[in-house]
Amino acid sequence: MKHHKIINIFEKIVVNLIIIILSIIAIIVICGFVQLNVQKKEYLNIFGYSVFSTETGSMSPTMEKGDIVIIRIGDEIREKDIITYKKQNVFITHRIEQINGDSIIAKGDNNNTEDEPITKKDVIGKVVYIINNVEIWKKVFTDINVIIPICITVILFVLLVSYKEKAVEKKTGDKNDW
Repeated sequence: MKHHKIINIFEKIVVNLIIIILSIIAIIVICGFVQLNVQKKEYLNIFGYSVFSTETGSMSPTMEKGDIVIIRIGDEIREKDIITYKKQNVFITHRIEQINGDSIIAKGDNNNTEDEPITKKDVIGKVVYIINNVEIWKKVFTDINVIIPICITVILFVLLVSYKEKAVEKKTGDKNDW
């Protein structure tokens, strides 16, 4: 009986944590939707950070096509920092080669030539984190041969948990209070 109560407490904690995490994700997604579609902003600004996807291999091997970069919005930058900037309505993520006053020279790690000079006002922010291999996972989770088994597994797991709960209720005679 004591073992059963510990499992119930653990289950409640796990379920509550999952609900909290999903709620936070939902709030961030809603904020992003409002910023991009209602306010017509060019990029997200969530507590001073934004997220971009790399579109080319110009920063290889540091970043590959499809990787996600998290940037801290602002112009506090130094040479050798990786930045995201906007040039001719395109967002570019490259490494700073040189800073001369307000003029900045950037270059992709995998490029032979430097980019055209930009100014600090063109800089969106500094890359603070790179999420690698996103393109691979995107391909995996958009493949129907993966989606169907995942859905079947989730459905079977839900059925198993609900069956176990009913079996425990019948055995103990009390109901689970959530």
